[in-house]
Amino acid sequence: MKRYIVLLTALVISHFAMAQDFKPMEHNGLLYQELVFCNDVKGKIPLVIYLHGRHASGNDNQKQLSQAGVQEIDKYLRKNAIPAYFLVPQCPEDYEWDGRNGNSGYTDKVVDLVTFYLKTKDIDMNRIYICGASMGACGTWKILKDNPKLFAAALIASGQAQHEKPSDYTDTPLYVTVGSEERSYNALKWLTTEIRKAGGNVKFDVLFGQKHRNACDNAFSTKRIKWLFSQVRD
Repeated sequence: MKRYIVLLTALVISHFAMAQDFKPMEHNGLLYQELVFCNDVKGKIPLVIYLHGRHASGNDNQKQLSQAGVQEIDKYLRKNAIPAYFLVPQCPEDYEWDGRNGNSGYTDKVVDLVTFYLKTKDIDMNRIYICGASMGACGTWKILKDNPKLFAAALIASGQAQHEKPSDYTDTPLYVTVGSEERSYNALKWLTTEIRKAGGNVKFDVLFGQKHRNACDNAFSTKRIKWLFSQVRD
């Protein structure tokens, strides 16, 4: 029992320390959290963007850090000593990343944030990555469509493209996941197949037996994150 308590305490402290390394920031009205890992490394370093799902929306600039994808990417960077700027913006409750359901989109602000870092930080232009889950996945699809030459790769979990035109997504290597029990399963299976037919580089994993919440959380496995960071734009 004592050993269990010690281990549990260590995990809590470790998670708290991880969260403390993020710094709340704001750029042109966009709230976001910034993690600068290995900021003493000389030379250009990668930039990583993560777009959260609907339940992390708000204006507290905190809820988005609770997403499993954020935590798994954070752990992967630390474990493998990968230098990076890791940015986690927060979408306001009255918006959606890609502007569905009558809401104005918020993806322009995300791209503006990327541009700001490219201008002010020593970013490796060939190693810019974007990830998203659920609503964040929908936003990721839109950003990729509007900025086909910007990213080295994308990891997309359980979210559909608003305008499904496969040829829009052939410039960026993609890793797409979906739960077999999700409503978006058929649409994503079709889209990834058609992207591949159009000449795109896309991997597609079905998480069997999983509904939306679990599929979003389990998408960010070590294998998939490793694939993401292995991609380098020519």
